[in-house]
Amino acid sequence: MSNNSLLLVDPNFNTDASANCHLLLKITNDSFSYAVVSKDTEEINIIFDKQGCEDVQKDLKSAFETDNYLSLNYATIKAAIHTSNFIFIPDEWFDDENLAVYAQYLGSDAKVYTKHNKVLGFNTVFCLNDEVKTHLPEKTDLFPQSEPLVALFSHLADEALLIDFTAVSFNVLYTKDKKVVFQNHYESETAEEFNYFLLLMIEQLGLNDSIPVYIQGIINEDDEHYNCLLKYFNQLYFFFPAGKQHSELLADMPKHYFSGLLALDLCE
Repeated sequence: MSNNSLLLVDPNFNTDASANCHLLLKITNDSFSYAVVSKDTEEINIIFDKQGCEDVQKDLKSAFETDNYLSLNYATIKAAIHTSNFIFIPDEWFDDENLAVYAQYLGSDAKVYTKHNKVLGFNTVFCLNDEVKTHLPEKTDLFPQSEPLVALFSHLADEALLIDFTAVSFNVLYTKDKKVVFQNHYESETAEEFNYFLLLMIEQLGLNDSIPVYIQGIINEDDEHYNCLLKYFNQLYFFFPAGKQHSELLADMPKHYFSGLLALDLCE
């Protein structure tokens, strides 16, 4: 195992019970993680995380070839995959029988996928890297990287900023008046780069310092990114999805590290 990866396994996990578990995969442009969660108890049985991937496709391929946990028979497999080729379309403008019309807005000739959010009334139309898909089991339910953030919408304040960090990038969701107003992904290897993108969002979205900011992923209290946020916002909250707090596997871990991964279980 490389020094930038982590594997936690519940010693009581029985691989024969995998058919009663969900496999959740989070594949960003620079990281790869997965979780195995019991669909009955919601107990987290396995967590794997690798940050700072130089070639995510290569690491993903290697994982499915060598990691025995990934070859088990799972009830459900869900994967949230990084893509810059996506758009949100309100229900009233969406035509599911003519997906080709949206391809011109996606900047890709790859296959077009869609995910519908019934509660918020819009569809995410997206394309994915073909190479990533070839490494995943055929039964995998594919989602864009934005979907776990959107799935947490109901857990946020009426107006809020939700930021999910990897070691060298971040994914952001801004909600207001019970609507998704903005969602995007940025590569940000330094605090200076993060500060630039943060100021850009503050200016363009008209954010004030009283907006609650929910933070998850690879960020810690008093690190450079956290202190950068403190310069502009008064309410910072480390965020973890409801229903997963009881996991013994994460008892000694910062639980917010895996919020974006575990939120996949909320996606449909």
